[in-house]
This record gives sequence, structure tokens and C-alpha cells, in this order.
Amino acid sequence: MKIIYPAVKIASEDLMKTLVALVVVLVPALVPTLAHADKNLEKGSAWNCKKDPVVHIGNGRGKYTFTGECKSISVGGGQNMLAIESVDVLDVGGAMNTITVGTVDTIDVGGAGNKITWKKAKAGDKPTLKGQPDMNTIAQAK
Repeated sequence: MKIIYPAVKIASEDLMKTLVALVVVLVPALVPTLAHADKNLEKGSAWNCKKDPVVHIGNGRGKYTFTGECKSISVGGGQNMLAIESVDVLDVGGAMNTITVGTVDTIDVGGAGNKITWKKAKAGDKPTLKGQPDMNTIAQAK
């Protein structure tokens, strides 16, 4: 038994050193990503995606305008009205949102009852649709 305990103790110390090293390396790498992932947008506000192209809306019943080229806009709240100039990925998890998009590459809809109107796709004839588009109204503007 005296041989087993020192071996376990050494393994624990090595494991702890490895975990500490991972935390030291990974935390600084993740912090900038987390800091820019969510804006505190007031209901009825406008956002220029040149400042930061990744936006998340967790609120409901707001009106938002996005100018410039956005990388990603995700909507978790419901009953919002969004006007978006351009976005690579529009991710809608909320319900009953009305969204107008100028140019879009991918529309990923997890919610239901959303009305999404787009003018043109970034590539091809229409944007890529993911999630449950059949539970939402998604159409090209005329």
C-alpha cells in the first residue's frame, strides 16, 4: 500500500498542474470572445456592425436597426422588430418576431411564428435555411 499512495499523489499533482496550465492558457483566449458576444442594446436602439459584428438580443418587444455588415445576429426574445442591412448568419430562437433583412447568407430558425423577409442572398438565389423554417414565414421581398 505504501507504493500505491505515492503514485496516486504524484498523478493528482500532475493532473492539477495540467488543469492550472489549461486555465492559464484558455481563459485569456476566451475572454475577448465572450466580451464581444453580447451587447446591452436598449429597446428601440440602432447598432452599427462596424463596431462589433456579432450581436445577441435576449429581450422581447423591442425595435432594432442594424447597419453595416454583421457576422451574426441571434434573437432569443420574442415580438421584436428588426431591420438588418446585411448579416451572414441570422439565428432566431424566439417567437413572433418580424425581421427584414437586406442581404443574408444563412437563416437558422428555432422559434415559431416569426416573419422573416429578405431581399437578396449573399450567394446564390436564396439563403440557406436551417432549423424549422416550416414553422415560420420566410420569404423574399418583392
